[in-house]
Amino acid sequence: MSRHPRHAVGAAALALTLTACGSTDTPQAAGTAAEDQVSATGDPQAATVSITDAQDRTVEVPVDPGTVVVTDWSAVRTLTDLGVRADAVPAPVSGLPEDLATYEGADVPKVGDVFEPDYEAIEGMAPDVVIVGGRSGTPEVVAEFEKFTTVVDLSVRAEEPSEVIPQTRERVEQLGRIFAVEDEATALMDELDSQIAELGSQISASGDTAMVVQVSDGTVSAYGPGSRFGLVYEDFGYAPTEAPLQEGGGHGDEISQEFFVQYDPDVLFVLDRAKAIGDDEQTPALDVLNNGLANTTTAVQDGRVVEVDGFAWYLATSAPSSIQQMIDDVRASLPGGR
Repeated sequence: MSRHPRHAVGAAALALTLTACGSTDTPQAAGTAAEDQVSATGDPQAATVSITDAQDRTVEVPVDPGTVVVTDWSAVRTLTDLGVRADAVPAPVSGLPEDLATYEGADVPKVGDVFEPDYEAIEGMAPDVVIVGGRSGTPEVVAEFEKFTTVVDLSVRAEEPSEVIPQTRERVEQLGRIFAVEDEATALMDELDSQIAELGSQISASGDTAMVVQVSDGTVSAYGPGSRFGLVYEDFGYAPTEAPLQEGGGHGDEISQEFFVQYDPDVLFVLDRAKAIGDDEQTPALDVLNNGLANTTTAVQDGRVVEVDGFAWYLATSAPSSIQQMIDDVRASLPGGR
């Protein structure tokens, strides 16, 4: 693990229309949270912080651990936001965003993928801690790591959209405690909460409706208020259309082109899954929509179609920089927002 200056949280919004297609020597102070307390043993380097993770395990994690392996891109990106560099990461499925581009080089160990870590390679690194999350945050993965090192699951597993941002704050601040940058972690989340509240208030007052769709291999799926993209409605304040979509789940409802005509959103958010996972063989999402009835919607006619950033919205959703990108994408959906 090494330190570097914290990257600025935020990136230019990606807005497209359908026609355009080291360690420090000072341990973390105790008493920051009841469930996460630092205990010192007399040796500053032996200090630990008690973390209650996503699997409800209480784990004693070294403060400022020396060798850090991370198997989840949300956690990698959060560490980058906090000025901390991981020693090994999963193999990326597509090109990484600019803030993470230094992890693409051959000099950075790639230890499996986000689904299946390379346990043998990781054990050979003798890590002080392994941070799992998301797709790698399973009891089976944790059990394997427990055989030879300290492991903590920092997944965000919200049951309701309203829990996403608070759980993300919890995970970011837990990483802040582990790496003795808790103030920075809190400041990052405070700034994001402020932006979300301001934007949400503005959008709620407009009464505008939005629809979130994902395009994959020519198939279009729509996502409702209780879905993985529910923060568009819960936090950012857009009203859902009257479309009868399932309340939960991560896969959405497959829809026809007539669906756009029937439920006519004021704003259309588009996720190109193929682009997010680096599949260049599929037809781009905006081209798929441009060839159908989506062109008749108010969203298209008013130029309020935003292709969202796939890395932030699909691959690494629970990092400050990813949330900032979501904010920027939603801001781009406002009239004149681009």
